[in-house]
Amino acid sequence: MSSERVSDAIVVGGGLVGCLAARALARGGLKVRLLERRPALGREASTAAAGMLPPQMEAAEDMLVEVPGPTAGRAMLDLCLAAREGYRAFVAELEEETGLDVHYRADGTLIVALTPVEGGRLTRTAEAQRRMGLEAEVLDADEIRRLEPGVTRSASVGLLLPDDHQVDPRCLMPAVAAALQADPRAMVTTGAAVRAVLSSGGRVTGVRTDDDRLEAPWVVLAAGAWSGTLEGLPRPLPVRPVKGQMAALIPERPPIERIVGGRGAYCVPRDDGRVVVGATVEERGFDDRVSRVEVDALVAAATDVVPALAGAEIVERWAGLRPATPDSLPVLGPDPDLRGLVHATGHYRNGILLGPLTAGIVLAVVTGAEIGRDLSPFAPDRDALTAWTMSTVADR
Repeated sequence: MSSERVSDAIVVGGGLVGCLAARALARGGLKVRLLERRPALGREASTAAAGMLPPQMEAAEDMLVEVPGPTAGRAMLDLCLAAREGYRAFVAELEEETGLDVHYRADGTLIVALTPVEGGRLTRTAEAQRRMGLEAEVLDADEIRRLEPGVTRSASVGLLLPDDHQVDPRCLMPAVAAALQADPRAMVTTGAAVRAVLSSGGRVTGVRTDDDRLEAPWVVLAAGAWSGTLEGLPRPLPVRPVKGQMAALIPERPPIERIVGGRGAYCVPRDDGRVVVGATVEERGFDDRVSRVEVDALVAAATDVVPALAGAEIVERWAGLRPATPDSLPVLGPDPDLRGLVHATGHYRNGILLGPLTAGIVLAVVTGAEIGRDLSPFAPDRDALTAWTMSTVADR
């Protein structure tokens, strides 16, 4: 086989996670090849995302407790907090390397309650997060209006999370792609759909695309919602697409200065004057079509929280497919049954946040370095994924 078809590692998937993993491997001295099925990098969930970096907001909205028990939920929160801690340094390094601005904003996040029940929940969440040493401030109605005059006067309680920040994925993804493609140790091939992971004797040997067989002793699976569709995996991988529809509005003047969330919608202000509104959660398979009805309902929910959005022009509607697992936790780390296979997928709502940290995990696995954290809650053979596989087989 020619040397151009042999690499130290192959990364399957050219979204943010895959590109960052390939960049980390190349910077670690490996000859790496990234394969992306689309004609360009980052055209799926990576640029469809809102770009929030919100581990505390996710926990406050019960997005990190859709898991079997508090241990797994806390493991996910700790993973996201670790990712957030290193994000500012990652952004600074990337911007210096590429000269591109990814529009990192450290304005914080405000969640508002429109009913007493919601207010009580936010207050309890703030108390719990403060006990963990996190910054979380409860605001009354007057304090909310002083901080964000554009928020509805119906908001009775607010939860201010100053450390939950944001980036613009449509600026972040091109910067990551530019950094990767500038590295001579990385080869990026787009329009190359990987169909199977190849192995022999319990060890990865490479991958098969529609047109070729490529060799490598390491394969990193970072194909997002499509990760479970590959042949040759040691067991079924229950990563499924969960559709999220979003919209971008341009109001006459910026109505908010930070991320504002509440009752079924969040609003993310951008530096260019847009306000991104998201996001639906839909089990529609690989259907990524945009529904005007669904998006209009989402915008209406956002307007309930930020009335100044009423009448703002909707300049764009779009949809993305999040890669979700049965327990809403990512699949990270080495495969226990197929040596050389590294999982970096299933990030669901947290791919933008977890991308840099995941890349570091991939590099540590491949180079044999200390990972520095317990990956067992995210293992590819954990009980939640095994139970799903067994129930699926039984249903057949």
